[in-house]
Amino acid sequence: MPFNATSQEHSEGFVRLSLAAPFLRHLTDRDINPQPALDQVGLKAELLSDPSVYVHSELVYGLLNAFSDLSGDRYLGLNVGETFDLQEWPPFAQALQSTKTLFEFFTRFVGLVPQESNSVRHSLVIEADKATYRIKRQQEPTVPPIQVTGFGAAIYVRLLQTVVGDSWDASRVRWESRYINGLPIDYKGIEVGLGTDPGMQISFPVEWLFLRLVSEGSAKHITSPRRDQDVTVVAALRSVLRDKLDETDLGPEVVAGLLGIQPERFLKALQQQGTTLPREIKRLRVDVAKEHLIEDQMTIAEIGLLLGYSDKSHFTRFFRGQTGMTPTKFRNKQMC
Repeated sequence: MPFNATSQEHSEGFVRLSLAAPFLRHLTDRDINPQPALDQVGLKAELLSDPSVYVHSELVYGLLNAFSDLSGDRYLGLNVGETFDLQEWPPFAQALQSTKTLFEFFTRFVGLVPQESNSVRHSLVIEADKATYRIKRQQEPTVPPIQVTGFGAAIYVRLLQTVVGDSWDASRVRWESRYINGLPIDYKGIEVGLGTDPGMQISFPVEWLFLRLVSEGSAKHITSPRRDQDVTVVAALRSVLRDKLDETDLGPEVVAGLLGIQPERFLKALQQQGTTLPREIKRLRVDVAKEHLIEDQMTIAEIGLLLGYSDKSHFTRFFRGQTGMTPTKFRNKQMC
């Protein structure tokens, strides 16, 4: 049962529901209707955008597992974690402020993360040859947190990779959890092991804790690196696809071919920009639709066909889902 944190403190085992919002966006960006999964756990989509709403952690585990089943993506949590803009997570962004080393980041993060959830406890354990960042669940879950575990693996491996840079050695990193089916056993070359408790932890060489984050700019690099060449790739994508939005095959290989670059380079550019191919195609469809609705006399059905929707009602549902109004209402509003 969700409740608002402004009226009472969240109880034992509760977590901020907005932590599930990136999963919702991931599905909608791929034109996957999340409603069946939301109905399964009795939640409304708008609640996921309200940072004051807390729910029991097991409801979140169930929701994310349902999202995984709905999308047919076994590693949904991992995929969301790999593209998630860490700057959107307040404890993470705050912990990076004025931080000089990985050690300082983790010590600040341990103190900030309880604001998001009291269903887990974070700790940093330092031994002679290794450091372990541990996330311990306060209760034995009845719903397996499979997708949450995959998400966590992606987040912390990304952090270490970025901080360590050229010194990165995947063979010296171990991710451990009871729920390792949330990620491939050979994920990024690190050692993935079966844990004995329901939490999760990542171990790495202790000397990495004292690698310096050179400046505040390096913190921005950790959370969301954006290079000029990546911006150019995304801009070029919008240019080459404007007249191809009615084509059925607009996968990464096809679009990368149109741009004259390798698919791996193309996907990396999208990731560095914090976006995805389906998201950019969706944005472009909305922008092109608006242009035609404002500037010319094409019918709604004709605009839909231009964008790949053979059914007018399908196009109307898509446009309303993205803008909050039907194409007809949008056109009429521009004429007022």
